[in-house]
Amino acid sequence: MRTPSKSRSHSQERMLDDLVRSLGKSDFSRVRATLKGLPPPAKIYGSQPDATAWKEREYIFDLETDISVKGAHCSVKWRDFGIYARDHDARFCVVVPETSALIARFRLGLMEIDAEVLTI
Repeated sequence: MRTPSKSRSHSQERMLDDLVRSLGKSDFSRVRATLKGLPPPAKIYGSQPDATAWKEREYIFDLETDISVKGAHCSVKWRDFGIYARDHDARFCVVVPETSALIARFRLGLMEIDAEVLTI
């Protein structure tokens, strides 16, 4: 099993833990996450989602903090996850703190990526 990424911040680790718990309480199955003790999600076109799960379809989750949501790395990951979701009838979700929801929606809109923005 994979251990948490050394580059992930404590707040991202806490957000991911909260997301995984929420998925378990919401009837999702086949939960995979980049957390110790869980199998990691498969890479999608070379990009690593933070979590994936199933509930009638596949869900792909990318977590970003107030700082990381503004980074250039999001563009590559979000494009990869958005294309995959479109082509595989999956759902792509960007998970951010409430303070970054508008930024995430704005960036996704500029990139014309169909994704749900969830706050945690």
